[in-house]
Amino acid sequence: MSFRPDSPLNRLVILWPGVPIAACALGFVLAVVEISETHSGSFAALAIAMGCGMAFSLGLLFHSFFIEWTEVIVSHEGVALRPVGHAWLNRQPRLIPWDRVHGMNQVITRKGGHLEIAAGSQVVKLDRALFREDTFENLCAALAQRTRQWGAAGYDDELATAA
Repeated sequence: MSFRPDSPLNRLVILWPGVPIAACALGFVLAVVEISETHSGSFAALAIAMGCGMAFSLGLLFHSFFIEWTEVIVSHEGVALRPVGHAWLNRQPRLIPWDRVHGMNQVITRKGGHLEIAAGSQVVKLDRALFREDTFENLCAALAQRTRQWGAAGYDDELATAA
């Protein structure tokens, strides 16, 4: 089963960079044209600001797709993790075999919380806000079938061994 980030917030984030990127690109082009005609320093500053805004927006979009948003694939072999952007490039996910998975725990905070999976010497954290509520619950249920939940006492022990 594949679980991809699909919250309404993510859908908005997919759409919003198009607006500042387009505005910055248009402003950059217009400022460069004006610079070529008038050799004005104020339009040069505007071109620099628009170029920086465009670069920032593209960087944020890149960060979201290639670093932050993780697709989770639960299979018979184990748990596979891959950033959403890597799926577009047909890159293979990073597989964590079931024998390396020690357990999982849901951490609920005021900001929504996350799911922690202890695997070998690392703890993988999946942000709850990246998934719709039903998708997150299905992901937790699928992982709970294969792993054990940490108890209150065993949770600190598992984190200590994973760290």
